[in-house]
Order: sequence, then C-alpha cells, then structure tokens
Amino acid sequence: MGPQGLHGAWSLRDGLTHLFREGRLVLACLAGGLALGLVVALVTPPRFTAESLLLLRVGATEAAQEGLNGPQAFQGAEAVQRVLQSDARILHSEPVIRAALEATDGTTQPSARAMAKFSRALKVEVDPGTNILRVAFADPDRARALRAVQAVVDGYVARRAGLYVNGARARQDQEIDRYVAALKATEADIQTVRADHGVLDVETDIRLASDRLDGLSQRAAQTRERLGVVRAELAATGRTLAATADRVLDSQERTNSTPNDEARNTLLRLRQERAHVAGQYAADWPGLIELDAKIAAAQAQIIENAQDIRFSDRTVRNPVADMLAQRRAALSVEQAALTRQSSELAVQVAAAEARVRDLAQAEMRLHDLERSRGAAETIYRTLLVSRAGSSLEDQAVDDHNTTLRIVQPPTAPMAGRELRPALVLAGLFAGLAAAAVAVTLAVVLRQTFVTPDEAEGALRLPGLMIFESEAADPGSPEGQAAVRRLASLLTEGGDGRPARVVQIVGEGPQKSRIGLALAQALATSGRREAVLLLDLDAADHYRRKASATTLRRLPIGPHHLDVARSSLPGLWVATGEAPLAEGGSLNVVGGVTAAEAAPEMLMEVLRGAFGRIVVVGRTDVEAPDARRLHPLVDATVMLIAAERTRGPVAFRMREAVLAAGGDLLGFVFTGRRKHIPEAIYRWL
Repeated sequence: MGPQGLHGAWSLRDGLTHLFREGRLVLACLAGGLALGLVVALVTPPRFTAESLLLLRVGATEAAQEGLNGPQAFQGAEAVQRVLQSDARILHSEPVIRAALEATDGTTQPSARAMAKFSRALKVEVDPGTNILRVAFADPDRARALRAVQAVVDGYVARRAGLYVNGARARQDQEIDRYVAALKATEADIQTVRADHGVLDVETDIRLASDRLDGLSQRAAQTRERLGVVRAELAATGRTLAATADRVLDSQERTNSTPNDEARNTLLRLRQERAHVAGQYAADWPGLIELDAKIAAAQAQIIENAQDIRFSDRTVRNPVADMLAQRRAALSVEQAALTRQSSELAVQVAAAEARVRDLAQAEMRLHDLERSRGAAETIYRTLLVSRAGSSLEDQAVDDHNTTLRIVQPPTAPMAGRELRPALVLAGLFAGLAAAAVAVTLAVVLRQTFVTPDEAEGALRLPGLMIFESEAADPGSPEGQAAVRRLASLLTEGGDGRPARVVQIVGEGPQKSRIGLALAQALATSGRREAVLLLDLDAADHYRRKASATTLRRLPIGPHHLDVARSSLPGLWVATGEAPLAEGGSLNVVGGVTAAEAAPEMLMEVLRGAFGRIVVVGRTDVEAPDARRLHPLVDATVMLIAAERTRGPVAFRMREAVLAAGGDLLGFVFTGRRKHIPEAIYRWL
C-alpha cells in the first residue's frame, strides 16, 4: 500500500518523519553515491573540447532566383529555425559521423560501438537568435578532438552538397520536350477542327448562328400564326358569301305628284300675287276676283291630282357580296403565299439548326483542345522556370560559400576541462536520488502506521489520544497520566452522553494492560461507583490470582458469573462463566459459538450491578461471541500501536466492529516516537 492507500495523504511533517526514520538507509545511499562519484572521478582524465562555428545563410539559393521568379517570400524566424535544426540533424547523421570517424582514426569499417561513442562526444547546437551552428567534440586527446571537428565539418559540407543538389534537370528536359510535342499536336488538331467545321471564331459563329436560328424561328412562328388566321378568315368569308344575296333593294318611292305638274307652283304664285293686289285695290276689283277664280281652279287641279298615286322600287347588285368576293380572292392569294413561305422557312430553320449543332460539336472539341493546350502551356512555362531555377540552385550549391561560411575553424583550449568535481557532485546527487527512491520504496512496502495522521487518513477514524513512546507502558507515570486523560475523555463523552460500557479492541497483550489501567483510572476517578473489568482473553489469569474471600457470584438466570474484588476499592474483575441460551454458557476464557450465546442477558445484569464496565475484546474480533458483543457496548476504542499494528489487521478490526453494528468511537495511537529532532519539530 502506498502513500495514498494505507498511509493517507502526506504532509511536510510526515515526509520528514519518514526521512529521519530511514536515516541509516539515507546515509548508506549518500555514502554509496559519493563513493561512486569519487571512483569515477579518479578514473576520468581531463577532456579537451574542440569547436567550430558555421554560419548558415538561410535562403541564399532562393536569393539567386529572385530575378527569375520575382521577389522571394521572407524567411521568418520559425522557418530559419527549422532549417538550422535540419542542418544540425545532418551534422549528427550516421553518414557524416561515419565519414568523420574514418577521416579521424583512419579506419575503413568503424564499428557500431565506435560510432555511438563518437556520436556521444559530438555536440551540435544552434546559438539562440542567430544563424550559427556550434560544432563541438570532447576527447582526452586535444589533437584528435581538432581532427574530429574538422572531419565532421568536411563530411557535413560534402553530405549537404549531395543532399541539396537538384537532380531533376534531366527529367525536366524530358518533360519539356514531351510537352512541346503535345502542344504541336494539339495546335494541329485545333486547325483541323476549324477547317472541318468552317469556323473562324467559334464564339462569334455560334452567336451569329444562334441569332439567325432565333430570327428564322420567330418568322416561321409568325408565318404559321398568320397562315392559321388567313385560313380562318377565308373559311369565314366563304360561309358569309354563301349566305349573302346577289341583289338588294336600292330605293322605294310612292308619290301622288304627276310629272310636269305645275299646279302647286301656280297656286303659290297666284296667292302671292293676290296678296300683293289686295293691298292696293278694293275687294271688288275685277282683277282681284279673277285672281280668286284662278286660285280656286288651281286648288281644284291639285285635289284632282292628289287622287292619282304612283309607286316606284329600284334594286342594285349587293356591294357586300362584291366585297366578300374580293376579300376571299385576296385571302386565297395570301394563303398560297404563306404556305410557300412556311415551307421555305422550315427548310431554312432546319439548315440553321444543323449549323448550330455542328458549331456546338466544334466548340466542345475546340474547348477540350484549347484547355489541353492551356494546361500544357502552363506546365511548359513552369518547367522552363523550374529548369532555370534548378540550374541556379546547382550553381549555388556547388559553391558552398554561397550558403555556408566557416566563422571559426576548429580550435581547442590548451588546458583540458577538469570533470572530477562535477563527477563527485553527480555521485552525491545520485546518492540523493537513490535515497529518495529507497525511502519511497520503504514507505510503500511498509504496512504499519508511523504517525497518527496516517492512521486517520487510512482508517477514516478520528484519533482520540496519542500515547508517546514514554507513555507506552501503562504502569509508568507518563502512561498512567495518559490513561487518566483517556478515562476522563470517555467519562465526559464527546457527544454529551458518557459511555458506561467501553470496549477496547486491538492486538497483543498491551490492550489488556491498557484495559486494566483504564479500569483502575475509572475506579479512582472519585465517582464512587463500581467498575468491572471484563477481559475476554485474560479471565483465566485473573481467576488464578483471585482468592475465595474476594469472589462474588452474580446470578444470571440459571447460570452465574464470578467476579473478584481487587485490592483497589471499587474495581472488580470478571473471573467466571457467563450464562448462555438453553444448553450452554459464555466462557469468558475460551468462548463458544455465537448461535448459543446470550450476551444481551449478561450485559443487562452487568449494567445493573456496576456503574462502569471496561470490556477488553478478543484478539479475534470476528469471533461469533465477539460479534454479538460489539453492538451491546456504548463505545468501542481501537488501539493502534505505532510501527507495530499492521494496516490490514486494523482494517479488519474496524470493518468487523462496524459490520456488527458497534459504535467505533475512534482510536488511541500508542508508542509514537518522534523521529524528527526536537529543534526541527518545533517549527512544524
């Protein structure tokens, strides 16, 4: 169980406690680490570190193409760092190390072990904020370190030149030739399609053909529409003409006037003349009388003529029939003309549609061919630019001064670096690490409790009291004082209800000693009440020590329980047998099955006879009679012995009491030792 399991969460005090508790182990680890550092320091000679500085011009090859491809993109800090890291990996790559090792030691087949050792001695770093690569090699031989750095730089330059050379020029030339042939073939296909379809500008031809087809279609539609109208008018005109009469009444006359009859005119003239004469002559003038006779004769003539009436009817050819006949003739002519025009327009529309279809096919073929030509031209131009760029890149790579400058040739100090103090410190730190690991393993593997906090965190129970190591013996003055404090705590009761029956569970004989001391403390507390000590594991011991004069028998039904009075006033100790159900008894020494026991009757009698009862539970808290007894006591206190009580045992006792329905008040931590020095402990 680890620090988060059995031992709970750690605090600073817990960590220091474990550290000082395992002091010997910590000192052994420190001594071992220090000894190891001293031995390594004695056998390690001084080392010479040769180094060289390389300035990498990032983007130099791109700058050579600036006039070809236009302004190049700005190389940001992140891009520069990527390039520097890439070149650092090239410097530390296997081919460079192999070539450097061959040049340094003169070997042709370096072993993997030698290459690994050479790689560990080689350091490649990038100076922050610069384009400088630092190449360093550490070796006890100064001359070999210088040769190694120079060999690494030479191998890096050669390897970099081989990696950065653009080997695509031959393939680019092949692709350029292939695209030139493809462009020529595509151009020939375009000319063939234009000649076959009679196309100069396909878009213009299609627009004109579409306009012509649209105009012809509109004219044909108008002609068909007019032809339908003419046919309808012609039919209507024929039907109207058939129903129309050839001649019609022109005029009809009825009169009673005779031709050349002047009677009325004469009568009028005579009346005018009489009116003129009457104003100038007398009424009996003969001329006036003659005029009156003429007027009477004229009137008689008129009356006679009125009796002679004449009739006259006049017919003419029907003009509507003539107009309809003319209209029918005009419509017949127009119908013939429209029929001929419709046939001609149908021929023209068919020819225009065929032309449009032909041009559409030509456009599709020309579009595909022109698209292929455009793509081929784009790729062709790209290949031409790329080939020119490749040539410039190869020229820049061939001249390594374009992209790489050696700022500092390989140099090494005249005096080597002394590593012995660092190795001694490293050994000391290794000892510290080993001590930390050892202490952690010791804590993880330990199953006992060292501090009360560990017990509280692991058991999830409150700590009632701590007995220091000086108070571990209940008979000592410190132990008696601690027991009295515990008795006072149990007597007063944390929840306001004092516990009359207290059970103590734990391991080993110490629980019996603490139980006896607790009973004695209760008896001497000044309350003037009898206190009974019921030790389920040590009743036989008390029976042997009791005399006949001190024994008292408590009747419990058909059975009894023997108790003995101790030399301390008010303190009694159980030494006999308790009653059971029918056919048995509860032996406080050996115990029987829980199915037969009747501890309820026992506790009822004991509560009536004694004011306080201290029960020292069995070591086996899961025994049947012990389980029957757990819920009958007022409080149960668990004893945890520091660095002795095992965690699983404490867990089992806790679960047994709680599972039986007992009231587990908390635990008493006994025998705690302060591993931390007092001077340090006061500050925690």
